[in-house]
Amino acid sequence: MTPAALALVAEFESAAKATRAAEEELRKRLTEQIASIERQRAFAFRRTRLVRTLATAADVNAAKPEAERRDEAVVAAEAWSRQRRAVREELGWTGESRAYDAILVQLQPVGQAVRHCACSSQPDAGAVVLDELEKFETWFEDAHGKSFYALFDQYAPEVPVVDF
Repeated sequence: MTPAALALVAEFESAAKATRAAEEELRKRLTEQIASIERQRAFAFRRTRLVRTLATAADVNAAKPEAERRDEAVVAAEAWSRQRRAVREELGWTGESRAYDAILVQLQPVGQAVRHCACSSQPDAGAVVLDELEKFETWFEDAHGKSFYALFDQYAPEVPVVDF
């Protein structure tokens, strides 16, 4: 090939390499964005599970007629006890632990807000739940260096079935 032909081919090779580099960079960014959104989605569904767990456990008066309803403080304490137990079950926390108890103490305002929202007819009650939930999530991340919802990632190894 002539020097002019070599220069022409080199110019096209350079453009092809630049395009390949741009494609690789785009794929890298897209992979990072997809991974980030996948994590956000997983945490959003875990957040939903947490709120559903708290809402379901908070309903201590649902089956009781109006005449049997008790003092609000007693009902609130019973609701938190049920919510606490439900969260422990949801996360697989079977044993007693001061670390678990510390987390649950911080989660209590969220449980109370969920209960209040579930028992309220106010249209903006969900905003209070979101506010309390965000405070809890921020506290957890600051205290533990990871998202609370990472606790839902606990691996449960498969146990082989043994026939005798």
